[in-house]
Amino acid sequence: MGIEPAIVLSIAKTESGFNQNARSAGGHIGVFQLSPATAKTMGYNPYDLDENIKAGVTYYKKMYNTFGSMELAVAAYNAGPVAIKRNNNTIPERNKPFVTRIMKNYNIYKNASL
Repeated sequence: MGIEPAIVLSIAKTESGFNQNARSAGGHIGVFQLSPATAKTMGYNPYDLDENIKAGVTYYKKMYNTFGSMELAVAAYNAGPVAIKRNNNTIPERNKPFVTRIMKNYNIYKNASL
């Protein structure tokens, strides 16, 4: 899908620990912790592992294409694009720990032999 594997793995690791059965208190589902509404608008079933992965990668790619940087794309993946735009295209304070975890895992995966 044209996305670096290390960032895909990092998002999945951070969001769910690679657990397709993960459910958040907010109703997010699967490996990529998607809201059912977000997955549905993209035409994916978040309960299906393959579709959850495709939806997560597609959503990240959309955020990257919107914001043009990995860090902002990750922040938008977590907080939603409106939150990033409202914060003058910077990472909101409450999302910085999430972005830091993603980037730490990204660097680990990037430096590993994938």
